[in-house]
Amino acid sequence: MNKIATFLVFVFMMCSSMFAQFKHVDDLLKAPLNDANILAGEYLRPYGEMLGVNLNSGWYNTAKVHKLGGFDLTLMGTFSTAPSSKGSFNSKPDGLSDTFVPQNSSSPTVAGSTSDVTKYSNQATGVSFEIKGGGGKNFITPMIQGAVGLPFHTEIMGRYMPKVEYGDLGKAYMYGFGLKHSLKDYIPFVKRTPFLQLSVLAAYTHFDGALSVSEPDYGSGEFTTQSNAFTSRLLIGVNVPVVSFYTGLGYGRATTNFGLDGNFKVGEAQELKVNPLGFEHEYSGFDMNAGMRVRIGILALHADYTIGDYTTITAGLGISFR
Repeated sequence: MNKIATFLVFVFMMCSSMFAQFKHVDDLLKAPLNDANILAGEYLRPYGEMLGVNLNSGWYNTAKVHKLGGFDLTLMGTFSTAPSSKGSFNSKPDGLSDTFVPQNSSSPTVAGSTSDVTKYSNQATGVSFEIKGGGGKNFITPMIQGAVGLPFHTEIMGRYMPKVEYGDLGKAYMYGFGLKHSLKDYIPFVKRTPFLQLSVLAAYTHFDGALSVSEPDYGSGEFTTQSNAFTSRLLIGVNVPVVSFYTGLGYGRATTNFGLDGNFKVGEAQELKVNPLGFEHEYSGFDMNAGMRVRIGILALHADYTIGDYTTITAGLGISFR
């Protein structure tokens, strides 16, 4: 499954080799079907969770809401880092059979070090497979984002990653929409302080990818990824000439579904199965970020840092009016 790694490098402009060892997922098809799903799910968990964090990040660069007819358009990226705790998982997760015995108590994930490896062996037949770390903890998600001011101190936002097709390997795209509403007029102290801004935000993002897979020893089909993410935030900001500062506290939730669709040989008997792999990851939690925007005329440059299970840096350059 080297093609999957290549495709994701192209789409996400990854700054690490997180998916360089993604090909080892197909090696798991030597295990019984249920075991293959459990191990593949644990191996890819950091990807599913980090994808959700990325989709929920970068929705704002100010707590201020556009005036009616105001707008902004920004080219941006979110850079996420997985903690060291996401580099491995229990080699015997719940539900795993005793068919293949791991040599170590923990196995590396796609975010684990490339020097880490765990071998699983069937002592009765001598068949074995290895799980190797993917060697990366970081990647960048690029996107285009915009917002337009509406009546009643509200703005509507949208984001988009156009459909990317990488030869005959596959395709991926992303879209999202959100609303931001000012609370300034509801709180007397905030209303009387011109430079102080207060607002709430709610936003949804969807990602969809389908990657062509062709492995002579196992079969052919597609590896699919679908993720839906939702975030809500309370935003506080200080706007002064040229520079503004902002912070946000909120809750995010994301569900990511993976599937290996097609006809593949599974298990030691190499029995042909349709759509053999399919699993889901859910991620939720509170986070907080702080950032700064510099505006010169209609040109705006911003950067912020989010603290959570996965730390994220967001940066962008665009235009902003009213």
